[in-house]
Amino acid sequence: MKTKIPVTLSLTGSLLLCFTLNTTALFAQDSMDADLGGFETEELADPLGDDLAGFGEEDIPLSEATPEITLKESMFTTSGNLAFKTAYGYKDHSVDNVEYSGFNQARTAIYLQVDGKLSDNWKMRISGDAFYDAIYDIHSDRNYNQDTLDAYRTQLRFDDVYLQGSLSDNLDVKLGRQIVVWGKSDSIRITDVINPLDNRLPAMTDIEDLRLPTTMAKLDYYLGSWNLSAMLIGESRIFLEAAPYGEFFPVSEIFPAAPQPFFDLEQPDVSWENTQYALAANGVFSGWDLSFYAADVYDSKWHLELVNGVPKRIVSRIQMLGSAINIASGSWLFKSEVAYVSGVRYNSTLDAKDRLDALVGFDYMGVKDTVLSLEIANKHIFDHEAQMASLDTLKPDYVDRNEVQTAMRATRSFSNDSINASALLSMFGSSWEYGGFARIWVEYDVIDAVVANVGVVDYIGGDRPFQDAIKDNDRVFADITYSF
Repeated sequence: MKTKIPVTLSLTGSLLLCFTLNTTALFAQDSMDADLGGFETEELADPLGDDLAGFGEEDIPLSEATPEITLKESMFTTSGNLAFKTAYGYKDHSVDNVEYSGFNQARTAIYLQVDGKLSDNWKMRISGDAFYDAIYDIHSDRNYNQDTLDAYRTQLRFDDVYLQGSLSDNLDVKLGRQIVVWGKSDSIRITDVINPLDNRLPAMTDIEDLRLPTTMAKLDYYLGSWNLSAMLIGESRIFLEAAPYGEFFPVSEIFPAAPQPFFDLEQPDVSWENTQYALAANGVFSGWDLSFYAADVYDSKWHLELVNGVPKRIVSRIQMLGSAINIASGSWLFKSEVAYVSGVRYNSTLDAKDRLDALVGFDYMGVKDTVLSLEIANKHIFDHEAQMASLDTLKPDYVDRNEVQTAMRATRSFSNDSINASALLSMFGSSWEYGGFARIWVEYDVIDAVVANVGVVDYIGGDRPFQDAIKDNDRVFADITYSF
């Protein structure tokens, strides 16, 4: 896919359209009588009445004749799934003398979830997942580095772990590890800043399956059509990255001057100083909904910084003010998001930058069993410096003043929704010059509780080192999942 299609989004156009969308919003029962008259008959005399006299004179109470059986509903319910996943790289490619073509995944995974209804107003959830990927033992002769083995061979972790209940008719509380989804986009993150992402296998999974639950205290107050939320985030959890010097993070090609091992990624401590905060107001109305957001949270990327004289990769705090809107009109759903982000740190500059992120898009559902989507985002960096876009620097950032991303998606259902086919194209650059990826996949309900999934991912190279470095990671993938 080498053709470059111009898709230019100016900052002014993004802001104007976002402002327009965010203000446009301020705009039997049949009965039937059955006549069964005429079917009544006179009571017939019992010819055996005299012979059986005395045997039916005393009625036996129903409660004694048929003891009542009461089934008590269990307080807890358990669910989950068991899956096997595999992938095959059909292009020869290696990273640091490790070959990744051929079969490169043989993962068995399990997910367990326990839900408990503690009372009419309180409930709880505990969930977790684990996996083992046998491919790293099957190909033990390939000498994978330790970071790769730690990231991809095994996993055992808790996911959602929370207690939720009502403090009053209008006030709810939710305590523990949880996911909070902000924004309206399905493919591009603008205001969705609360939960970090699992970036270990880029382009293989949608954002909705990549969010990592974070421990917080969340209060929700309901006022008419509005839901007001306040969050105190105690867990300093950051994104999971692809393993350095591995297939999806070939450091030597992206940062040629970097040492091996790569700079350590600092994990923030859990402390009062590192506590994150967030506020949201969500209004749901007839045909449209509107949201406002404010957050002081960790960024979704790292930058290089000296810590006690040693260069390390640090994830800094950012402050975000944003808004999002959906408007439904016939077969169309129009969406828009805008966010002003301050405190963004980069490798090649000493000062933090402010950024304005904006997105416009739509879903079209006018074709039976089909959804077509388009989203275009622009991230404008204020006080952009020339070296931030340069490829010839010891501490590169590879970012332009305006960073454009386009996402196009199509989904179609067949055979009464037993087959769902989807395609997603995500490209970077105003004319797609920075590459991206294309993914096509089909899900099939084999039988009740068993779903098979098969697809292909094409990583598209471009004028940025990261996308160009992984352009040969193309693969076909398949998995089968049993839910219980």
